[in-house]
Amino acid sequence: MKHLQRILPVWCGIVCGFIVVLEYFFKVKTLSTMSKEIQSWTVVISAFLLGLGMVNIIVVNFRQIKNRKADIVDTFVLLAGMVVMFVVTFFNRQFEAAYKWMFYDIYSPLSTAVFSLLMFSMATTAFRGLRARSAEAIVLLVSAIIAMLGVAPVGEVIWDKIPVIYDWVLTVPNLAGQRGITIGAAIGSMAASLRVLLGIERRYIGME
Repeated sequence: MKHLQRILPVWCGIVCGFIVVLEYFFKVKTLSTMSKEIQSWTVVISAFLLGLGMVNIIVVNFRQIKNRKADIVDTFVLLAGMVVMFVVTFFNRQFEAAYKWMFYDIYSPLSTAVFSLLMFSMATTAFRGLRARSAEAIVLLVSAIIAMLGVAPVGEVIWDKIPVIYDWVLTVPNLAGQRGITIGAAIGSMAASLRVLLGIERRYIGME
């Protein structure tokens, strides 16, 4: 029974994965129907996982309050905000005004404030990382200076060629690097998917 519990998810992943992949390359009606059904179930399971995540957050925070490992005020604000936002979003037609108020007047300003705080952290990290200790750091430092001067109006005042250099850096080296990262990420995703399809990757069921 224990062996079946471990091997069954592997075979489900292999079969479902191959059905979706084959449906992309071969337009067969049966495969298309099965693939759409699998994708629909994926959406349903994802929705249940969101609910499971909410329940897990509630259980974990109540356990921390019980063990006195968390601030009661912060935990109450977290749980109350999560529950209230879920209710007004789920019943959007009944609570349309409350939903708009919570989203545009509470969530949006808070997210803007968080990103503003992250900006200071990123600036500190960039200052520490952009020290000319190697050839790569020098290239990164020069590129950052060109980017900042190219965007700021003062760059054109200093030298009228800076915006031209900035456009070239943006459209040639930067675009080439982005494409390289995208291709590398795609190859990595393909390798990870093949490991799941071939049954090599089993860590998602607790097996090494």
